[in-house]
Amino acid sequence: MKDWGGIAAGLGTVLCVVVMLIAGRLGATTDALTIYDMAALRMGVAVILAIPLLVRYFPWRVRLRDHAIVAFFGGAPFILMLFGGMTYAPVGHASVVMYGALPIFAALVAWAWVGDRPGRWQWAGIFAIVAGVGAVGWEALSGGGEAGQWRGHLLFLGAALSVAIWYSGMRAARLGVMQSLAALLIGNALVYIPVWFLFLPSTMFTAPFNDVVMQSVVHGVFGAFLCIFGHAYAVKTIGPTRQAAVGSLVPPLALIAAIPTLGEIPTALNIVGAVIVTIGILMTVFLQPRPDKRS
Repeated sequence: MKDWGGIAAGLGTVLCVVVMLIAGRLGATTDALTIYDMAALRMGVAVILAIPLLVRYFPWRVRLRDHAIVAFFGGAPFILMLFGGMTYAPVGHASVVMYGALPIFAALVAWAWVGDRPGRWQWAGIFAIVAGVGAVGWEALSGGGEAGQWRGHLLFLGAALSVAIWYSGMRAARLGVMQSLAALLIGNALVYIPVWFLFLPSTMFTAPFNDVVMQSVVHGVFGAFLCIFGHAYAVKTIGPTRQAAVGSLVPPLALIAAIPTLGEIPTALNIVGAVIVTIGILMTVFLQPRPDKRS
């Protein structure tokens, strides 16, 4: 029963991410809100919801350096690259390129930072992911997609690298759930929100009320707040390996969900890329190197 709860939490985080991608694409391709507004809603709503927990568990005992790493690489810059990429490329590309590149960057950053070297079969999975992401990228570069999609792909790759550094930073610092939440939300609330309010382009106060509410709920409640706790509970109950395997559902589900919600019909090459990326992610997750029994 405990495993089923963890699996349900993992599936919940997948659904949160897919809904976030759909809403992000919708917001990025309309004039209702700017991508800077959506990032502000994500951080602002999440920190408001987290205030009771942050007060309850104060002091968080997080070093300033760890605060800075988590807040920068897991906060506004990451989400701005993701939303910015979706102004150029569809959700199917965002899910495949970002979530395909994420395990690659995560493996390389973890190897360089904390000494976790990928095993032989994990390298095979990484090469499969590169092939799948490359298929989607080739479609854009060869003129098979809309003009400028390659710009979105570069931003998705930047977002994936940012998340990989964020994850490795949390692991290297051995931050708990509340410490990670505090490091992520407090830094962005104190730095990004004032910068956005004073200097960044915004249509927040002229946007339709329904758009503000939808983006607040999707990004602030589901995309930031609930997703963090769902991920933490799943990792605790079923472990990071199985949780990562559940996360491999993001590319195909996002591809399917974008058809009725956004009218984005995937090409055959996009579908093939999503399948290859999913297989590669599963290989990197399940085919872990066995621990050396002599140590």
